[in-house]
Amino acid sequence: MKHFQLVTLIIIIAGLFSCKKDEPADLLVGNWKATKLVNSGCTDPEDNQNLTFTNGCYNEALFNLEICLTATFNTNKSYSIVTKSTFQGSTDTETENGTYTVSGTTLTLCETGGSCDDANFSVSESTLNLNGKDTDSKCTSAWTFVK
Repeated sequence: MKHFQLVTLIIIIAGLFSCKKDEPADLLVGNWKATKLVNSGCTDPEDNQNLTFTNGCYNEALFNLEICLTATFNTNKSYSIVTKSTFQGSTDTETENGTYTVSGTTLTLCETGGSCDDANFSVSESTLNLNGKDTDSKCTSAWTFVK
């Protein structure tokens, strides 16, 4: 019986130490919906924004405008960002596809056939925060997404 208890204890300890902690890149994988966008410090003050999204969509009733944004990160290091805009009944959908890499807290998105952009990020099981700066508009952007 003591032998059985010792073997059981060894198996439990081995299991505890062999469990791999999820890496940020692993937690990034999945479908994310926008919940918040804050743009600040923009060259054009009209570009400064503080938008709240519900179920991935921002609504502005005064202009009959809806903007929905989702991001998908795949295990093969590819991504797609889909923006669907509806303005006064007319809908336009834009999709950005590319690859991504993670180094520490830096997420690099490289659009297919385009340039690469870096953002600082943090991720938990259900929340993704991205912070970056646009070189053209000088806007500092802070995005929040949920799974």
